[in-house]
Amino acid sequence: MPKIKVPRKSTHVDMTAMCDVAFLLLTFFILTAKFRPTQIVPIDTPTSRATKPVVEDLITFEVDKDGHTYMNIKVPKKRVAILDQMIAKYAAKYPNLATLSPKQKMQFGQLEVVGTPVQYVDKTLGKKEDELKDFFKTLSEQGIPKDSTNNQLGDWIMAARFAYAEDDINKLKFAIKGDKTTNIKAVQRIIDVLREKDIYSFNLVTAMEGKKD
Repeated sequence: MPKIKVPRKSTHVDMTAMCDVAFLLLTFFILTAKFRPTQIVPIDTPTSRATKPVVEDLITFEVDKDGHTYMNIKVPKKRVAILDQMIAKYAAKYPNLATLSPKQKMQFGQLEVVGTPVQYVDKTLGKKEDELKDFFKTLSEQGIPKDSTNNQLGDWIMAARFAYAEDDINKLKFAIKGDKTTNIKAVQRIIDVLREKDIYSFNLVTAMEGKKD
């Protein structure tokens, strides 16, 4: 009985459509990708297994490896309101704060980090990230003062509470983000200041184990 021969067909597959889809996907991911922003204050956080997400209305006190304290306010609109509270307290002592224009206050609202004594706030306005980092280094007193004789950190905390009181004080959350090599006394001082202001609930920001912050 004769064998049936299966006709041979070409194995060529047109990949044009597949290449088009691949390039479209690649273009989409490139255009929508968000790169990690440059850290004005580089901090290498310790690791943990915690997975609790960061809330939106969060004020973070960042402590660098030298023990200097910086403040990160997430919501730009609240930054201006908090600044107004600090101006009300310190304008008589530092007249340069009282003369800040609405435009300068809006510039403060764009600042990612507050890291100077309050009397130098006006000198940080309008500076880019690299300029701000260099300016911090020029100050003899870096970071926000937090000792008992000049506790500006406590005043920033109270300014934040007053700013949020008009909206919803329960939305306001505090966190501490410390470099893993910093002196623990600097972090302990922030905790003490929070307690002095009757704030006993706050978060500690860490990196996931096996991942860089």
